[in-house]
Amino acid sequence: MKTLKKPNEKVNAFISTKHPESETGWRLSRWIVTFEESGFFLMKHTFSGEIISLTAEEFAAPEKVEELKQRRFVVPCDYDEAAKYSETVKLIKLMQPESEGLKTYTILPTTACNARCTYCYEEGYPVSTMTRETAARLVDFICETRQKDKITLSWFGGEPLVCAKTITFICSELEKRSEPFKSRIITNASLITPELIKEAKEVWRLDHVQVSLDGDRRDYTVRKRYIDPVCHNYNTVIRAIHLLADADIKVNLRVNLDRESIGRLRGFLEEMRDEFGKEKNVSLYLAVLFQEKDQPYYLDLEKEVFELNRYIRELGINYENREKLHTSFRLNACMADSLDKSIVIDPEGRFFNCEHLPENDSTWGNIFDGITDPELFDKLRTSHPIDKKCRECPYLPQCTPFYIHGCPNWFEKCREYMDIKTEYELRAAAEKERKC
Repeated sequence: MKTLKKPNEKVNAFISTKHPESETGWRLSRWIVTFEESGFFLMKHTFSGEIISLTAEEFAAPEKVEELKQRRFVVPCDYDEAAKYSETVKLIKLMQPESEGLKTYTILPTTACNARCTYCYEEGYPVSTMTRETAARLVDFICETRQKDKITLSWFGGEPLVCAKTITFICSELEKRSEPFKSRIITNASLITPELIKEAKEVWRLDHVQVSLDGDRRDYTVRKRYIDPVCHNYNTVIRAIHLLADADIKVNLRVNLDRESIGRLRGFLEEMRDEFGKEKNVSLYLAVLFQEKDQPYYLDLEKEVFELNRYIRELGINYENREKLHTSFRLNACMADSLDKSIVIDPEGRFFNCEHLPENDSTWGNIFDGITDPELFDKLRTSHPIDKKCRECPYLPQCTPFYIHGCPNWFEKCREYMDIKTEYELRAAAEKERKC
């Protein structure tokens, strides 16, 4: 047996103990995912994050391998793993130092936008822009609620650069109070200018930008639908990405795709290699549009994405591998269940737990009155019981029960998607092991 990825130390301390001989017999843990290719037998423990390689003999009779019992790859037949999982999560949370303030503020200075993207999930939401009064109160709120260390201001929209002056005001006021912070922004980048970059670096303390792209020039133009396409277009954005990178600001390109556009992405990726291949500050990742998750072909689309990820690596493009196996244990799956560290604030100053702009009835307070709906706030920050259909799923430790609250990332075939994802990633691990 060979360890390819070490387990998370905290989780392993709770689950990896010597166990007396079982009277009920032994079985594989329900947290185990297996993969075989070209004589390599891999097992991944989705709770501890450990990945191991086995010989054919070990794989055929894992219950005979004492070390697998100690590491909880093999467990007694009557071992209640779901209960142990819940207990371990609670204990690790108790061991965490108590939060003394918020770390990340996701701020929507406006829901207005200079584009009309065909896939925008905010379509139909009322347009709202932050007033100077709200911005001033927001500065006070940040100073009152922030943690002691440096905080992050994440600017979102709409298109946040529509309200660049509001961003400058908030950051300038925090600077006057000697508050430690940095900024990042999610933008279409069409409003970027050299002057704005200088201001962003000096006043906003901007160090990371996510830019949404929709494929090549043709796809981008059809899908982005800028209000003023003469001034704001594909060429404008490509120039902006170069300007940001030259200013030593990290740029991550989110390449949005769907069934109609995926066939043209190889050509687009080759263009990105030629355009940014030598640029250390530019990386990209592929993202299937949310709307596709309800379609019968969605899983086939994701398979194509994984193959495209391989092609990206072949091209040598800087790549943010968001589909990599989670081998570290995360107490918080996303911003939505991190209310002690993260908050979303809309242009009206209202609180939300997700940047995907929920409906008005999912807010629990605002920067003027504080928490106005303590019942909803407590519900959102309380760990949920494990759902019956998730209890025996091997991917539970990597998942979240937030679909109960309508998480936009959740969909009915989540198990099938995780099977595809894990197969591709374990195949990559097998290839790496074979080369070694």
